Amino acid sequence: MKKKIVITGAPGTGKTTIINQLKKLGHSCSMEISREIITEQIASGGEVLPWKNLEAFSLSVFSLRKAQYINASTDSLHFFDRGLLDVIAYMKLEGLAVSDNYKEDCEKYKYNTTVFYTPIWKEIYKNDTQRKEDMESAIAIEKALITTYKSFGYSIIPIPQLPTAERVDFILSKI
Repeated sequence: MKKKIVITGAPGTGKTTIINQLKKLGHSCSMEISREIITEQIASGGEVLPWKNLEAFSLSVFSLRKAQYINASTDSLHFFDRGLLDVIAYMKLEGLAVSDNYKEDCEKYKYNTTVFYTPIWKEIYKNDTQRKEDMESAIAIEKALITTYKSFGYSIIPIPQLPTAERVDFILSKI
């Protein structure tokens, strides 16, 4: 069994909260890096932002997620706040061409065949300076993520809309 576990889903559905809880329980985790890139770009007046230059942003995110994958522990479970395929899903959703290099890397750097996703949860969704998508966009992103992961042979399990500790217990019970 591959010990590299992806938690994916639309923006604002609780992925990072789940990852933070897993970290508190002592699990090895890789954090979402999109927000870090966005924060740095806004602070520096940069253009590598999803709403300004999605292609450059995607390349940056993909490179850093690939490094997360390569550097992740293989001795124990390791949880990822999004995976390489999330980049492809976002690019396809926006009609951008996905290079063969992205696809080849997604075939080379495989996660556990079970991917968990956080379904749309209107009650917890919030916009901020880094999360600009409206609910309609979030729903489209969710569909693109599910379709993309399935097209690469992954099984998708929705995480129930429960308190964080129960969501984490659910994930751990399915591994």
